[in-house]
Amino acid sequence: MRRMSTSTPGSETFYDGWAHYQGLVLDALRDLTPEQLGLRTAPHQWAVWQLAGHVAGSRAYWFHDVFGEGDPATRDLFRVASTTVPDLPLEDAGWEDDEDHPRSAAEIVQAFDRTWTMIEECLRRWTPDDLAVEFTRERRSGTETCTRQWVIWHLVEHDLHHGGEISQILGSHGVPALNL
Repeated sequence: MRRMSTSTPGSETFYDGWAHYQGLVLDALRDLTPEQLGLRTAPHQWAVWQLAGHVAGSRAYWFHDVFGEGDPATRDLFRVASTTVPDLPLEDAGWEDDEDHPRSAAEIVQAFDRTWTMIEECLRRWTPDDLAVEFTRERRSGTETCTRQWVIWHLVEHDLHHGGEISQILGSHGVPALNL
């Protein structure tokens, strides 16, 4: 499991907790079979592999597309050639949106590792003032403005939310869940 040391005084405990949680998620996913990765709470809900791909892809989106950080190859990892979601523009689609191409445990672990490396590099470099920098993104509803700090918190809560879903799905099917 990775340990992170950041340059922002007082933030190490918080970010180390995020790094620790990522390790717990990866420990639960690493050895899953394709059948286990395909488990879901209901037919209309995302499978484990989709939830995990969505978590990693969201990290890549925010850090690369919004902040302009990281290797473009990390962002491109999540782009798909087709989508099974009606009316979803291909440029907005990610792994989770192509049910015809389920992802393996190895792909998911690689995606988590690559996106975590990108996040970790930024968190080591950013100062408290850097966290207050504002970014904009265009949404269908208009222009949205957010700070790096807001995005970091959003991604932490996003990881926790979907990690909880993954844990519940696995546990309800008798598969070892996150070892919290």
